[in-house]
Amino acid sequence: MFAKERQDVIYEMILKNNAVTVANLVEKFAVSIETVRRDLLDMEKQGFLTRVHGGAVAKNEMKQFSTLPQRNRENSPEKRELSLKACEFINEGDIIAVDSGSTAIFFAEALKEKFTKLTVITHSLDVFNILNSYKDFSVILCGGHFIKEENTFYGSLTVNMYSTLYAQKAFIFTSAVSLEHGICDFRQEFYDVQKVMLGCADEIFVLADSSKFEKKALLKLSEMKNDFIYITDASLPKELKELYKENNIKIYTGGE
Repeated sequence: MFAKERQDVIYEMILKNNAVTVANLVEKFAVSIETVRRDLLDMEKQGFLTRVHGGAVAKNEMKQFSTLPQRNRENSPEKRELSLKACEFINEGDIIAVDSGSTAIFFAEALKEKFTKLTVITHSLDVFNILNSYKDFSVILCGGHFIKEENTFYGSLTVNMYSTLYAQKAFIFTSAVSLEHGICDFRQEFYDVQKVMLGCADEIFVLADSSKFEKKALLKLSEMKNDFIYITDASLPKELKELYKENNIKIYTGGE
């Protein structure tokens, strides 16, 4: 098979799965690692993909911002699935910090299903309302300025309150996740709140449905870090999951 033919097949794989690994390409084409790397380098120069350690990913698309009501209607089964998966990392009686957004609503409902006693720190009024009067939950609402369309608090008062608190685990809901661009979001108002959440917990969990992977958004919250735990749904392509593991990214999917 000529290089152009291999590269056409690689491009089809990238379009389908958002990622390829060097190991899989070596096996598929029965060629050397050096040959595969040359193919990926040529394709990167042509703008077809972005090389990363262990393989390549699709050129990142800019994730489009949508309102909270719109997001509440999108990917509902996937958000519930990843929320239930995230609950496997929580113990009864834990102190956790919970971000805002549409996934936060599904996550809060999952917490009610799985636990009877938790301390939950949040700036989301939706999360507060779902959990505040439930069984032995203790909910701390970090107030401040309020964005009606997001049903969420933000600003220096919210940040200052978070900075005085400690959580064993923080659950961040992000708009885009990318090996090249890191963890990204849209709203400047929430940027400082999410940043302080990253510093107030022993363990950081990044939750995003599979449609948000290998996308980028306006604001970069953090590099992808090996000590973060990433949780998504089972629709994440196998090739992309393998590539994340090649880069020492701990990623878990629903259905495992």
